[in-house]
Formats: sequence, structure tokens, C-alpha cells
Amino acid sequence: MRTEYRNATRSKLLIKKAFIDLLKEKPASKVTVTDIVHEANISRGTFYAHYLDTKDLLESFQREFIEQILYFTRKNHKLTLVEQLNTLLMKILDILKNDYETYCILSNQDFTFEFYNEMRDAMIQELQQEFSLSPETKRRLHIFIGGFMMLLREWLQKGNFESMDEYAQTLSTLITENL
Repeated sequence: MRTEYRNATRSKLLIKKAFIDLLKEKPASKVTVTDIVHEANISRGTFYAHYLDTKDLLESFQREFIEQILYFTRKNHKLTLVEQLNTLLMKILDILKNDYETYCILSNQDFTFEFYNEMRDAMIQELQQEFSLSPETKRRLHIFIGGFMMLLREWLQKGNFESMDEYAQTLSTLITENL
């Protein structure tokens, strides 16, 4: 691996870790680039080489999460719609569980609500491309996935780790019986 690539990866990790550490102390809207560069012990130029501002940094977490979901969806494209949706719901939970603290911190920020809508829309668009959904099925998915996203938000904000699996199983049952 090239040194330049390793340094860029290292810088991004330092920036993200510093940002998450700062979010433990104050809301994202109060975190400045200066705060981040001091916490990460990097230059402002290094920060700006990767991100436009703190909002772009926050949104990068969201983009990466959605990219993981879309990658997973494309990788498992041979499943039926119901199987794909069930698998997708469980994959989302796995991703969140693997970095639970980070996602809990991020979910409690003041400009992340759009993230849930973007994730829902990206999932539906991906499923639409793969399955050519009828308008009725698309509406149902919008409701199911939207409900799941709001449950995720509540789960992350309240730290109710065990019950999300139960919610996901209930949603899977609803999907299986009603799609």
C-alpha cells in the first residue's frame, strides 16, 4: 500500500475519532474545525484535504453507512424481495452493533434526522431497481422501512440493545405476511 494512501486513511481515522470524542462533550453544531484539529493533533490543511466542514464530516459517516448497505444489497441480489429485505434489516443491525457507541453518539446529534430518510430512500431505490416494484409494494416498503428507521433511531437514542432484534423479527414477520 502506498504511503500516501496510508497517510490519508490514517488522517481520516484521526479526524473521525476526534470528532466522535468531541461529540461526547457537545453537539455537532458546536464542534468546530479548530476543535477537531486540536483534538486530532493535525493541521487545518489536513482536515480540509478530506472534508469541507464539520457538517461534511458528519455526513461522511452517513454516506459510508449507506454505502455499506447498498454494497450488501448488491452483493445479495439473487434473493427474493422478502429474503432481501429480511437480510438487509439484519445487516443494518449488525453494522450498528459493530460500532454501537459511534452510532449512538451520531444518532443524538441535531442535524441527523435526514439520514434516516436518505437511508430509507436509498434502500427503496435499490430494491426498485432490482425488483421493479409495483406502486403498492413500493408504498408498503416505504412504510415498513420508514418504521424500521424510526425504531432504529429510538433504539440508538435510548440504548435498548436487546429489543431491536425483536423489533426486526416482528417487522420481518409483517413483511413476509403482507408484501
